[in-house]
Formats: sequence, structure tokens, C-alpha cells
Amino acid sequence: MNNTVWLIDDDASIRESMAFLLSGMGWAVKTFDSVDAFTAQHGGEKALTGCLLLDMRMPGKGGLAWLEEEEWPWPLLPVIIMTGHGTVDACRRAFRNGVFEFFTKPLDADRLIETVGLAFEESQRRFSAWQEAMRITARFAELTAREREVLSVLMEGCSNKEAAARLGLSPRTVEAHRAAAFAKLGVSSLVQAIREYDKLPSV
Repeated sequence: MNNTVWLIDDDASIRESMAFLLSGMGWAVKTFDSVDAFTAQHGGEKALTGCLLLDMRMPGKGGLAWLEEEEWPWPLLPVIIMTGHGTVDACRRAFRNGVFEFFTKPLDADRLIETVGLAFEESQRRFSAWQEAMRITARFAELTAREREVLSVLMEGCSNKEAAARLGLSPRTVEAHRAAAFAKLGVSSLVQAIREYDKLPSV
């Protein structure tokens, strides 16, 4: 995973100074002068990682208003809000919308660098969890409809015999579907299968 800072600010001097500061830490910095410019290039990249530095107020669509529009489409990307007009209400609104940190301009360079580093760690944590969820999702997708049905009944606490009676199958057939499901999921017990199932991302 690359440590990239995505910087959105309409002030060219701020973009230039912050890009200079952050690139000096060895981080890649991509700058944009508006929300629209960022979404035009990266709107379809749901797995975007790194850290987003976002100005709260800009001509057109401001950062905070953007966050409040709809569900955030980049779940792996922590957002740091920056503003020259910080208020308690704005801070509360930002954190209600999942913002990682809230800064008032002029920015404290040392604190910003520290926070960006923490945001990268958070993005890495989210990325690892996302990879694990995709792995499990792919394994469950390999199950046949009957294997999923059998596994679902067994996870409710039914025995093979009880599952067979409910599904109109023989216990031997239930056992065969159970074994096939376990093999595809890479587990050796029902407890392990349940643990994997519980990691599936909610729809």
C-alpha cells in the first residue's frame, strides 16, 4: 500500500507549501484545487488508500458539505479536515461524518505530520481488513446454493440429522455438503466456519 496524501484546497499557495512539507517526509502528494477535480480523476477508485487532506470551505462544493452528501465512497481513506473558520459546530459535524482529525489554519506542521502518519496507519489497518473481507467473500462465493443452505442450517445449531430433516435430505448428503463447504472455506470445524462467516462485510 502506497502512502499517498491526497490534498484538496482551492488556495494554490497552501497546496504548494503543504506539498513541499509533506513530500519532504518521503510521501507522495497529489494536489487538487476542488472536490470536482478530485472526483473526476478518482471517483471510481473505491479502494483508494493513504490520507485525504480536505479544505472545509471552498468555492463551489466545500469539504464538509461534500462529506455530508452521501455515504463516503472511499472507506479506506481517512479524512483530515482543514479550515480557517473552525467552529465547535463544524468540528462536531465533521466527526459525525467520520473525519479522522480536524485542523484549524494556520496548521501546526509537526502535529500535521504526526497526524498524517497516524492516518496512514489507520488506512493500512482498513486496507488489511478489507483484503481479509474480500478473501472471505470470494471463498463463500465458491459455495453452491445447496452448500450455503446446509451450512446456514448447521450454523443455527442443528445437527446433521436435524438439518437433513429440515432440508429433506439424507444425513449422508448433509455431511457431504458440509465437507465440501469446509474444504472451499479452508476450515475444519463448524466453529471456524462461523468465525469466517462473521467476518463477511455487511451489505
